[in-house]
Amino acid sequence: MGLGGSHIIAPPSSSHYPPPSKPPTALYGVGGGGWDMGYGIWDGIWGGPTSSPPPPPLFFAPSLPGAPHPAPNPICMAGCRLRDLERDEDSLSEKETLQEKLRLTRGFLRAEVQRRLSALDAELRCRELSEERYLAKVKALLRRELAAENGDAAKLFSRASNGCAGNGEEEWERGGRGEDGAMEVEEAAASSSSSSSSSSSSSSSSSSSSSLLPAPRARKARRSRSNGESKKSPASSRVTRSSGRQPTILSVFSKGSTKRKSEEVNGAVKPEVSAEKDEEEEEELEEKEQDEKRIKIETKEGSEIKDEITQVKTSTPAKTTPPKCVDCRQYLDDPDLKFFQGDPDDALEEPEMLTDERLSIFDANEDGFESYEDLPQHKVTSFSVYDKRGHLCPFDTGLIERNIELYFSGAVKPIYDDNPCLDGGVRAKKLGPINAWWITGFDGGEKALIGFTTAFADYILMEPSEEYAPIFALMQEKIYMSKIVVEFLQNNRDVSYEDLLNKIETTVPPVGLNFNRFTEDSLLRHAQFVVEQVESYDEAGDSDEPPVLITPCMRDLIKLAGVTLGKRRAVRRQAIRHPTRIDKDKGPTKATTTKLVYLIFDTFFSEQIEKDEREDDKENAMKRRRCGVCEVCQQPECGKCKACQNMVKFGGSGRSKQACLQRRCPNLAVREADEDEEVDDNIPEMPSPKKMLQGRKKKQNKSRISWVGEPIKSDGKKDFYQRVCIDSETLEVGDCVSVSPDDPTKPLYLARVTAMWEDSSGQMFHAHWFCPGSDTVLGATSDPLELFLVDECEDMQLSYIHGKVNVIYKPPSENWAMEGGLDMEIKMVEDDGRTYFYQMWYDQEYARFETPPRAQPTEDNKYKFCLSCARLDEVRHKEIPKVAEPLDEGDGKMFYAMATKNGVQYRVGDSVYLLPEAFSFSMKPASPAKRPKKEAVDEDLYPEHYRKYSEYIKGSNLDAPDPYRVGRIKEIFCHIRTNGKPNEADIKLRIWKFYRPENTHKSMKATYHADINLLYWSDEETTVDFCAVQGRCTVVYGEDLTESIQDYSAGGLDRFYFLEAYNAKTKSFEDPPNHARSSGNKGKGKGKGKGKGKGKSSTTCEQSEPEPTELKLPKLRTLDVFSGCGGLSEGFHQAGVSETLWAIEMWEPAAQAFRLNNPGTTVFTEDCNVLLKLVMSGEKTNSLGQKLPQKGDVEMLCGGPPCQGFSGMNRFNSRTYSKFKNSLVVSFLSYCDYYRPRFFLLENVRNFVSFKRSMVLKLTLRCLVRMGYQCTFGVLQAGQYGVAQTRRRAIVLAAAPGEKLPMFPEPLHVFAPRACQLSVVVDDKKFVSNITRTYSGPFRTITVRDTMSDLPEIRNGASALEISYNGEPQSWFQRQIRGSQYQPILRDHICKDMSALVAARMRHIPLAPGSDWRDLPNIEVRLSDGTSTRKLRYTHHEKKNGRSSSGALRGVCSCAEGKPCDPADRQFNTLIPWCLPHTGNRHNHWAGLYGRLEWDGFFSTTVTNPEPMGKQGRVLHPEQHRVVSVRECARSQGFPDTYRLFGNILDKHRQVGNAVPPPLAKAIGLEIRACVGARMREESGAAVAPPAPEKMEMTAAAD
Repeated sequence: MGLGGSHIIAPPSSSHYPPPSKPPTALYGVGGGGWDMGYGIWDGIWGGPTSSPPPPPLFFAPSLPGAPHPAPNPICMAGCRLRDLERDEDSLSEKETLQEKLRLTRGFLRAEVQRRLSALDAELRCRELSEERYLAKVKALLRRELAAENGDAAKLFSRASNGCAGNGEEEWERGGRGEDGAMEVEEAAASSSSSSSSSSSSSSSSSSSSSLLPAPRARKARRSRSNGESKKSPASSRVTRSSGRQPTILSVFSKGSTKRKSEEVNGAVKPEVSAEKDEEEEEELEEKEQDEKRIKIETKEGSEIKDEITQVKTSTPAKTTPPKCVDCRQYLDDPDLKFFQGDPDDALEEPEMLTDERLSIFDANEDGFESYEDLPQHKVTSFSVYDKRGHLCPFDTGLIERNIELYFSGAVKPIYDDNPCLDGGVRAKKLGPINAWWITGFDGGEKALIGFTTAFADYILMEPSEEYAPIFALMQEKIYMSKIVVEFLQNNRDVSYEDLLNKIETTVPPVGLNFNRFTEDSLLRHAQFVVEQVESYDEAGDSDEPPVLITPCMRDLIKLAGVTLGKRRAVRRQAIRHPTRIDKDKGPTKATTTKLVYLIFDTFFSEQIEKDEREDDKENAMKRRRCGVCEVCQQPECGKCKACQNMVKFGGSGRSKQACLQRRCPNLAVREADEDEEVDDNIPEMPSPKKMLQGRKKKQNKSRISWVGEPIKSDGKKDFYQRVCIDSETLEVGDCVSVSPDDPTKPLYLARVTAMWEDSSGQMFHAHWFCPGSDTVLGATSDPLELFLVDECEDMQLSYIHGKVNVIYKPPSENWAMEGGLDMEIKMVEDDGRTYFYQMWYDQEYARFETPPRAQPTEDNKYKFCLSCARLDEVRHKEIPKVAEPLDEGDGKMFYAMATKNGVQYRVGDSVYLLPEAFSFSMKPASPAKRPKKEAVDEDLYPEHYRKYSEYIKGSNLDAPDPYRVGRIKEIFCHIRTNGKPNEADIKLRIWKFYRPENTHKSMKATYHADINLLYWSDEETTVDFCAVQGRCTVVYGEDLTESIQDYSAGGLDRFYFLEAYNAKTKSFEDPPNHARSSGNKGKGKGKGKGKGKGKSSTTCEQSEPEPTELKLPKLRTLDVFSGCGGLSEGFHQAGVSETLWAIEMWEPAAQAFRLNNPGTTVFTEDCNVLLKLVMSGEKTNSLGQKLPQKGDVEMLCGGPPCQGFSGMNRFNSRTYSKFKNSLVVSFLSYCDYYRPRFFLLENVRNFVSFKRSMVLKLTLRCLVRMGYQCTFGVLQAGQYGVAQTRRRAIVLAAAPGEKLPMFPEPLHVFAPRACQLSVVVDDKKFVSNITRTYSGPFRTITVRDTMSDLPEIRNGASALEISYNGEPQSWFQRQIRGSQYQPILRDHICKDMSALVAARMRHIPLAPGSDWRDLPNIEVRLSDGTSTRKLRYTHHEKKNGRSSSGALRGVCSCAEGKPCDPADRQFNTLIPWCLPHTGNRHNHWAGLYGRLEWDGFFSTTVTNPEPMGKQGRVLHPEQHRVVSVRECARSQGFPDTYRLFGNILDKHRQVGNAVPPPLAKAIGLEIRACVGARMREESGAAVAPPAPEKMEMTAAAD
């Protein structure tokens, strides 16, 4: 077809093309509205190297071919003449050249200039234009005069006539911009809108064929206002496009200036909307025009009325948004905006180039392209991509999808040429517009093959031009990064965001790519694209496999970067075939289980699952709502996948109730995964009725009940009987019965009859209730035939009895410890409907399963003995405060020598803990340093500071309570009533006050340097209520000790000392008086420190009895599974309870660290399942010859099994519970069942107890109970045991039959109340642990200052493994952590080397407490790598937060206005990370990211990889511009400085972050030790010696 012919271009239709012989591997740049490159590159990536060039894609972004060759016209000729002048500069003088250029332009512009000048003058007179704007427009219009004034004319014109402007047909396109010509290029976008004819430059050209080529294959025309009618000829289209106005020569100079002063580009030109503007752009322009008009009107009105309201403060005018190019959406004032430098003279047009013999692909006389194969394929090197204004721009940000015309130039080479140099290539200019871009995977694994499709050919990209290389590098970076992410997450589904960051930052980019390091900034920059690749990967995978998208790591990335899910997948589904998936590492092997554990999981759980699923379906019908917004939700069902085929409408059964595989909403999946991990600490407590039945009177049917025999005892009005006949069935006292509930729909209750009598209420019995397993914490996982004894009983009418049942007690067998792992019958009793069994007593408040109590009836009460009544009486008796040993009477008071409460005796002279409000001090407490009132902040400099409206700072101790007051009892007395008897219900104590260092005038500064258990005597006295007493402690005068203060302190809990007395009146320290020095204890002498203050949590022995001889406790032989670097074992060793003989740790660096610190331990570096299998099969050693522990060897088993294998599941169901069966939790329980240790401890994250609706917890307890273990669970806060860190951990404790089940240790330190919510809700029941110190504690909180103020200063990236301390320890904690033996060398005080951008951000975070990213200034900064940051631009009105006080915008993305996110709004390399204000409103303003620790605060949970934008972002040193070091993290966990770590810096961070804090482990160990000692005392009647201090004289807090 000739140049002038017209040809109507049809839209593509599948019927036009035969199916391709080889399907496209991937397709990008297709569809509307999306951005980034898009969909599923995995076919190419995962399919291995592509040997042959890729076929073209199925679809193209609609776009018309390039403009036709125009007929010659005067403007073209003028342009050519200008270029000739440039070439012939030598033959004309400079002046002549200049005159000729001026003559050429004057001829074309004079009339136009006059008309425009007149219009501008009129606008100035009407005040529609300011003088400044008027001058800017005149300057832009009259280039000739302005250039002449500045002596710049030659430069201007030489630039104006470079190769960019002289591309033949380009003048026509430039001319289409209407009357504003050159000016419009730089001002159109600046004015918030532009003459829309500019963007329709060639949109109406109907044909771009060449006489040398057949017509290109048909494509859909661009949308236009004229309903897509094609114009009849280039001539007619020209007229329409230029709206009847003659195009001007200014279009030749349109690229003249790349940088303009801001006042030249900020003006507001009224948009003139062309008839052919793309509808979306047109709407946008109209909206902007309205905004602009509104602003104009507001300013106008403001100027008119400002005189009238001078007394009112006027608001600052709104700031204008920066100008953007309406095509490529880049900021026009951006110094990095580059222009295409033009083509060489010999560059050919695309049609001409394609016929060049050097490419020799086809002959010129071929008929045309009828199929994919007919579209030629070439390679292009040294390429640049640009829009029609000549701006170099990326092609992967959705421009092509939005029908923006992008062109490229370069050297085209034949498809078989792999050499990226220019040799042998054909220089081509203005190829395009680009219809689609695509990726076909990796050429041998590293570099992606990217290609363009135009109307004429496919081009595979080789090397970019030098000017385009930085832009193209980002494209390569994002593709390669997505490859890293998917490959990493395939095999590591449970990793955190920090782990992914570590992987990315430590991956070296392949050679040949134009970037040298991956950073967090680049991950966030490409997050949308990366997530889309993960979506694509999931889509191609197994529908039963949990998607990678909902892994913890991806969810964090989605939140942080504000990724939009479910974009543009409709097209992808048609275009992409399922990719091949990489074979994954299997991770841990299939769980090795004992028969018992296997049967519990396989039988009970699988039976339960169907019922649960039915309930889940009902429960989730309301909850499981798809978002309905994303494109996935809006897809129709495919009708072909498994899920569709099961639907009734497609002829299926409708049983599966699964969504179509193509309609699985990613937003729903991510939301469910988030909900699954959330822990709501504030669930209201469900009232748990103590009485199972409210024994209402029931009409008795006397005929069915008759006494058998005479009453065996008459007690007042009650006649007690031994037997009764009910419905011809004889019952006697001690039998078990079923009882009818008031509500007939409820199951029968079960009880033991402990007494029967008749009185005025009728025929009665006393029921001691059994609790069915389903009413315990076990819930549905329990054995339906298993019952539990509880301390609940009730008087009932005999008529409630339904019938007799058989309840059998199943005690543990004699050989219980050796029966582990044997084939056991899972059923304890046969289910005949009347037979049940019980093994345990159950505490409903604390969820403790214990061996049933052994209390026996006496002869006197056996006819009515109730175990529950006896225990409840005993508890009540203990709780009631009592006085004893009266001394004398005086002043209306009776004095006593002793008082008791909760089983603890308090004597005159004893020291006691009191609640903080029990008394105050003469010194007014220095109120905790309240934060200074916020001063006004320069919002232009600190634009995000407004987000800091909350006073609460995470990691602050401002609201931490005071520790207990300490006093010494001087007198115990009761007031005498009027009847002459003492009022023993109101016991009072007269006490001497002890001051802590912080209570003196020295305030908190004193406490920092002092020992934590140092007190000052005071002669101040006060009277307190006995109920304020919280426990006993030991306070001695230091000079009276026969041992060192350190040894005394380490000898037990609750030990204090004083050396001086404090006089509050004189604010002085004095020698204590004599009566203080002799402790005054009339019960027993404690002055020499031999007394052992025992906390209530250990045992409740009478502490004032003479102490018998002490016994040395043997240490428990311990196996530590999943040991990590050994935090748990270290704490147990410090407690003196255990000796870890064996440890199992698969990760080599942690195993090596364990070996370094425990040289006597056998450390197995292999899979725990393999080892258990070997032991169970009778092996004595493993393959390395290491001796395996045998049955009977292990006395304590401890460990923290990772919850991998089931953390990706939303709910347990029949498909996914098999993953739980193979989890490491199950393996760990099998270890417990096989070895049957005396004590068992499972440590895990707080969520363990809530995970999967607490199913993981329930099944763990279910297994332990079935094995015969006493067990309980609780949540502990490590900060309450002596570390400056909030770390809540779930602990499951178990003790073998015959042992005492340990209590959870009482807190030793006060801690921030918000971090101490430790209750757990399971099945709507609230459980708490046995801890009573819920508000205060013996010692003050440990702070960051206590933890690390003595460490020497280091810089970002410090890597010296050993340095000198350079100073003495400053605080009690530092003295403990350094140890008693002098250590001059400090190890592992090293910190991560953060990238230049992150380092700059850290430098600009203020040192004030609570500072984080919201305090960053919005400035440009020079980075250490020589580059500079940019200022963050605020370009949108923020609906939620409005404007700043100065009227500045606060939104950084179109989503701030309620619109969908626009990829063009993304900004990078800014000091304030763009993603944080982008998504801040949804995520608590990302409080704490880039946060500094506070000297007087505490660490957030120490993580495995400190990252300023990680889950715990508050990781910056309080004063130094770096993240915390390995040693600082180790100290925050309570590891001694002598504790060795192994590996590189990230290995060490991981070892520390995964560990159990040794002080927490020590506190638990001391409780276990107390239980071992209590049993030994029972057996031998001797006392137990305190633990010998080991390695580090530090109890969990204050030893």
